[in-house]
Amino acid sequence: MPSQTLNLNVKANEKDGKTYWNRCGVAFVSTDAEGNITAITVKHDMFPNVDMVAFPKKDANS
Repeated sequence: MPSQTLNLNVKANEKDGKTYWNRCGVAFVSTDAEGNITAITVKHDMFPNVDMVAFPKKDANS
């Protein structure tokens, strides 16, 4: 199952016209062979021991 990893950033500061960002988490997007999204899982710094999912991963038999 192919997947993509996306960094989650939050605007931390702005100084002299430049914006500074802090990485606050990661989103993992899993897809099937056709490119359909099968699951999205998020890990976030504010909730280090919590698994957040947009919808649960499906078994190949489902």
